[in-house]
Amino acid sequence: MSKKSLILVIIQFSCFALLLFSGTLWAKGLVLIFQIFALLFTIWATLTLRIGNFNVQPEVLENAKFITTGPYKISRNPIYTGLLLFFGSGVFYHLNYYNAFVFLTLAVVLILKIKMEEVF
Repeated sequence: MSKKSLILVIIQFSCFALLLFSGTLWAKGLVLIFQIFALLFTIWATLTLRIGNFNVQPEVLENAKFITTGPYKISRNPIYTGLLLFFGSGVFYHLNYYNAFVFLTLAVVLILKIKMEEVF
């Protein structure tokens, strides 16, 4: 893992933790249903990718296979999409400067990881 990848992964998981433990992650009503859908979409994407292909760092694993089925027909980055939809809906339901800053940081990190993955 490169130094840049390590920093991005640390920031990514730090954002996850900050949002999870902020006490304002889960929404109510229709937004909660949307969050559950986003979480299920993320799980579906992860299961479709399979353990041998899954990697939290942007570098592609040596024996990885390019997946184009399931949620990968819908999005080139369905795990990131699902995570952004899940956290984003909770953040906007409980909107404040702290949550917005952490979510925007997470979005930038995921975009940077996507750009790195596209190179590989």
